[in-house]
Amino acid sequence: MSPLRWGLLLSCLGCAVPPGVWAQFPRVCVTMRSLVSQECCPPLGAEPANVCGSREGRGQCTEVQADTRRWSGPYALRNLDDRERWPRKFFNRTCKCTGNFAGYNCGDCKFGWTGPNCDQKKPLVVRKNIHSLTPQEREQFLGALDLAKNTTHPDYVITTQHWLGLLGPNGTQPQVANCSIYDFFVWLHYYSVRDTLLGPGRPYKAADFSHQGPAFVTWHRYHLLWLERDLQRLTGNESFALPYWNFATGRNECDVCTDQLLGAARPDDPTLISQNSRFSSWGIVCNSLDDYNQRVTLCNGSREGLLRRNPVGRNGEELPSFKDIQDCLSLKEFDNPPFFQNSTFSFRNALEGFDKANRTLDAHVMGLHNLVHAFLNGTSALPHSAANDPIFVVLHAFTDAIFDEWMKRFNPSADAWPWELAPIGHNRMYNMVPFFPPVTNEEFFSTADQLGYSYAVDMPVSVEETPSGTTAFLVAMGMLVALVGLLVLLAFLQYRRLRRGYKPLMEAQFNNKRYTEDA
Repeated sequence: MSPLRWGLLLSCLGCAVPPGVWAQFPRVCVTMRSLVSQECCPPLGAEPANVCGSREGRGQCTEVQADTRRWSGPYALRNLDDRERWPRKFFNRTCKCTGNFAGYNCGDCKFGWTGPNCDQKKPLVVRKNIHSLTPQEREQFLGALDLAKNTTHPDYVITTQHWLGLLGPNGTQPQVANCSIYDFFVWLHYYSVRDTLLGPGRPYKAADFSHQGPAFVTWHRYHLLWLERDLQRLTGNESFALPYWNFATGRNECDVCTDQLLGAARPDDPTLISQNSRFSSWGIVCNSLDDYNQRVTLCNGSREGLLRRNPVGRNGEELPSFKDIQDCLSLKEFDNPPFFQNSTFSFRNALEGFDKANRTLDAHVMGLHNLVHAFLNGTSALPHSAANDPIFVVLHAFTDAIFDEWMKRFNPSADAWPWELAPIGHNRMYNMVPFFPPVTNEEFFSTADQLGYSYAVDMPVSVEETPSGTTAFLVAMGMLVALVGLLVLLAFLQYRRLRRGYKPLMEAQFNNKRYTEDA
């Protein structure tokens, strides 16, 4: 598709985006001029010459850096998916911000920073256990989710057709649709895992830009930060924080599946949400993946039925245990080749749930994150639809809390993340799909406090992590006992030798014949 046709398409997408919003594409850049030139470097403020805030030292318009290093994994196509080398199929020049400035025009601050010059640290936003929220905090969180579900997104629309069919049958009518703030959150997750569309009924099911590789932790971290910022703006509360659900109960029940929290089961149909819950009326989007593939189309944001969970289908399954978290946090390697779902001794793969955290090899393993999704069943069971369930938010917040704890314990260097040969989208410098402006995996490979938030959580301490003073004492005592034991053993051996008539070594008589000579 030519840049001109892209310009005709995207110029219809709507009004301008307010400064600082990190969208798939900022509206200010969907003009004919920007799209033909493939340049998204808007001015900051009213002065046209202040491109990327350059006159204030905030940034410059530069060439987009997209990762070109080799990838591994099952995706073997080239130049057939618009997510390859993201986002260069759309823009090859964007604002590169300096210091703590951020955003498509460098008019915002990075997460965790504030002030006119983005040089003031913001107070950390504290993410709490959902069970420890005050009634007021709980209502604010649940109300914000419901408001986001029922409020049309003021800044973004979604594309509803494959990239070669976005202008419709006649090439004159852009195939776009509005969606709510929360449904846009769902759509982003769907878009990162959707199949490559090669023709009617010919999906290529080999690319996943947010799972089955190192980017699992950073992609979902950024995804949550984006939603958290959207909800802060929606509620007008800059200290608003997403809570987490500590799912490591080891039980066969979902303790957040209550009408006071995220919805109990409906008595007459346990797969639906209780009518006493605000979530009983939530319609889901992006659920009909096979239908989209057959019609060579994308999710268009239409509601496709009600949110479902399926406790009847759990077959006695239990949620992860406290010990599972402890074992996962004991793994010292962030990831290991082939950086995929078959990686072993890998913290990331154990956390994602493709490998057992206790290092036992099992081809059919399902643990931690994956196990929780499967336990919830219903809408949560498949990646393309899972984000529809509001439990997704608190589930992934706790997954991120485990990641943050591991980062604090081991303080890995950036080199712990592979430069190349991870699956597509998972190399260290790959721009996460479909976020814009470009942001790499490496930028979010840090502790949470560097990004402006923290967790009020106590993680399990492994046996290897006893307090340093206690460890030193135990080591010293062990060495002392070993030394005493060695002295006793030597004294005993000397006593036996003297009893048997052994002479000291210096009094022994040696034969001068060589080993190779006859005795």
